[in-house]
Amino acid sequence: MSGQIQDQIDAMFARLELEQIAVFKRKQMARYTELLLEGLKKSRLTGEKTAEGIIWRQIYDALYFLKLKEPEPGASIIDLGSGGGLPGIPIKICRPDTAVHLMDSSRKKAAFLNEATEKLGLQGAYVLWGRAEEYGQNPRYREKCDLVVSKAVAEMAVLAELALPFLKIGGRAILYKGPRGNQEAETAEKAIAVCGGQLTAVWNYELRSGEERALYEITKKNYSPLKYPRRPGKPARNPIK
Repeated sequence: MSGQIQDQIDAMFARLELEQIAVFKRKQMARYTELLLEGLKKSRLTGEKTAEGIIWRQIYDALYFLKLKEPEPGASIIDLGSGGGLPGIPIKICRPDTAVHLMDSSRKKAAFLNEATEKLGLQGAYVLWGRAEEYGQNPRYREKCDLVVSKAVAEMAVLAELALPFLKIGGRAILYKGPRGNQEAETAEKAIAVCGGQLTAVWNYELRSGEERALYEITKKNYSPLKYPRRPGKPARNPIK
């Protein structure tokens, strides 16, 4: 199985035109795939249950961002609602110079993230167990971050309130979305503006299967009002509209 996984990982990087990624990083990515498959026996870390699905629908999707816009060297990144480490761990493997904070409210998923980052030897990868609403009000993290990434966590209006308070002025949130992304973006206009952001770019692309995906870039233009994010659960129950 490991050889087949490695072959698919190499093919995935070729399709992304990221052939410059070093061999040892590709091996780390194959090992990460194996860890996800092992972890799925204990917890629902991702909706995919096969190596092929993890590689071509999850990791490929996670890494598409690097094809478009590389994070700055030394960037501080928060992966909001990281789950099994997507997109944060694949980005960290390819860009070891970044500091990646993997945030999730699930104790089981946080435990997996701690185990995975240790087994992969990822220096500068930190696991934050808890709610984004609480971390977003913590002075250690509030408006200290260069980049927030989030994949399959919540609708854009909710993510705007959760993500933007983490960002420095000029920082960016990269939100991974499917075909409903444009509809979500329209609904989220007020939330984005209220929390100090502006939608600055949209990239549409397809997975190998032909499924439509899009990345939405929101840039932090102004400080987020101190009242945001609101208490845990409130952004999802009552999004800013």
